[in-house]
Amino acid sequence: MHRLFAIGDIHGHFAELTRLVDTLVKEAGLDPDSDTVVFLGDYVDGGPATRQVVDQLMAWHERYPHWVFLKGNHEDLMLDALVYNNRTYGDYFLWWNQGGRATAHSYLPPDASDYDRAIMQPAEFIATDHLEWLNTRSLTHEQDGYLFVHAGFRPPYHLDAQREEDMLWIREGFFERRFNFGKPVVFGHTPFAEPRVFHDERPGHTGDIVAIGIDTMFHDFGKLTAVELDPADRRVDLAFFFSHTSPGDDHAADGPRDV
Repeated sequence: MHRLFAIGDIHGHFAELTRLVDTLVKEAGLDPDSDTVVFLGDYVDGGPATRQVVDQLMAWHERYPHWVFLKGNHEDLMLDALVYNNRTYGDYFLWWNQGGRATAHSYLPPDASDYDRAIMQPAEFIATDHLEWLNTRSLTHEQDGYLFVHAGFRPPYHLDAQREEDMLWIREGFFERRFNFGKPVVFGHTPFAEPRVFHDERPGHTGDIVAIGIDTMFHDFGKLTAVELDPADRRVDLAFFFSHTSPGDDHAADGPRDV
């Protein structure tokens, strides 16, 4: 029987990403050819290796087409700044100041001069195929009795009535309501010191998991998180896996590889 995993916000940290997937293979027994991994978005911005991260995700997508790669709000910020027809200078500077600077620099040649870094526009050198791939990511996924989304859903609206803005940006308005959408919602976006599991608090439903948050504050705690999801029993303890930052991470990243 196939198994199901999800990975939280990556934010340009290549070494931690590959280390986490290695952990899933070695410790959890992930079989990449038959098991599914769902990535919850925010691959870009913040860390020093966005280019390597996107290269790797695209390679995995080609090698393991059953793996799922959702769009996060930082992909949307980047596309707002560089791709969408209605983009403005405000969109550009918002992205740049929310981690876009590090993203842009990851696409420059290692020997780029300070002058090049100062005058070159990201749209001139960020790989077009990367932008196209990011632009075609889905907002939601449903599999084995679980819902996946970057940020969450707005209660009490039906899933078909959700707004893109909420699915990319909502925070407390989603998880503090502990609303039961009929299936547990696995989400990133809102950082927690540890993975958070939210339960339905209505009488008679107190054991039901309604949401699982796995964005574990990488910039504060240096920890990237994955979770294994059991389609047979959504009340049991979940298995979480972590990848911690190490000195020198991401500065000598190799090219994409298979798991």
